[in-house]
This record gives sequence, C-alpha cells and structure tokens, in this order.
Amino acid sequence: LEYYKISLVLRSDPNFPKILKEIPWPPFALYVKGAPLNNDLAIAIVGTRKATLHGKNIAKKFARELGNAGVTVVSGLALGIDASAHEGALETQGKTLAVLGNGLDKIYPRQNELLAQKILGARGTLISEYPVGTPSLGFRFIERNRIISGLARGAIIVEAPEDSGALATAKFALEQNREIFVVPGQLNHPNYVGSHALIKAGASLITATTDAL
Repeated sequence: LEYYKISLVLRSDPNFPKILKEIPWPPFALYVKGAPLNNDLAIAIVGTRKATLHGKNIAKKFARELGNAGVTVVSGLALGIDASAHEGALETQGKTLAVLGNGLDKIYPRQNELLAQKILGARGTLISEYPVGTPSLGFRFIERNRIISGLARGAIIVEAPEDSGALATAKFALEQNREIFVVPGQLNHPNYVGSHALIKAGASLITATTDAL
C-alpha cells in the first residue's frame, strides 16, 4: 500500500464516509488513493460505455454544472458516460471520485489511465473495495456499483440501454433510499430503453442539473 500510495480505510475508521455506512451491504473497508474521503454532498453520474456523442456531452455538461455548484461527482471511470462525467468535473473547482472494480495498483480500462492521473492531480480520489492485485472481472463491476450510488445522495442516469450496468446502479440506489434522476432521449434509440423504463417505474425525469439540485 505504501508503494502505491494507497490508504486503507476500515468501516470503523472515522474517515469512512458516513453515508456509505447506511447502505444494506457496506464494504468492510475502502482502498483510497488521492485526496482523503470526506462527507461532502455528492451525486453520481453513470451510463453506458457505448455512449453517443450527445450523451457524453450531456454527462460532461451536468458534471461541470454540479462541480460549479460545489457538488462532488461520483462515477466508475469506465469508458463512455463515466469518463465524460469525470472530465466535466475536472473542468471545475469541484471534486470527482472514481470507484474501480479492481485493485488500485492498476487502472482499468487502460485507456483511462491519463484520466485517472488527472483526477488525482485535481484533488480527486480513486476508490476500491478490492485489495492490490485484484483483477477486473465482470461481477466486480456490478458489486462496485453499489458503492458509486452509496457515496452519493442521488444518481443521474444518462443513456442506459436494456441490461445496462447503470440499471444495476439505479437498483442499488433505490435499495439505499437515494434519489434516481434520468435523462430522457429519443424514443426508439437503444441507449434509452433502460432509461425510459426507469422513468415509467417512477424515477425523476430531469432535463437540467437544477432539477437534481
């Protein structure tokens, strides 16, 4: 941990986020790289890896506006919507948290290594519940989604196709008594099938960050 400049924060530690202790399945500990965790107001922005340019621009715009409002942006450092959300937050004086589904000794996906370094350089934080050396496997990304939603007061869903991992995040958010905000899209576009299903099920439709704030 010293070699990789990673801190281990146990659930019993006073620096463990209070909001994360509330969730049904809190992690036993968090591995943290970068700025220490605090209890600042945070909102998650998540969505598909195969995002459209329009969706990426929305994620970046919303994250930028949240950051300017003093809200921490939480996401998963994945390609597509996640990366755009982090990038938008980096354009402000706000903070962004990236929750990974593997050990913090490596960045996954590798395409986002530079983005991870930018997050660390801007007082941001990389977080994982997995020890150093833990590889990135599919089921771990679903598990980490509960931490993304758990660290936030609400989750903004941008472009969630059917069976999207973002829908798992929304499910966790619901179980954790968090707000779920969904950006609507084209009626027949596959990237919005899951998004529109969430709206039908009662999630809040938003067209601007002020709706969430």
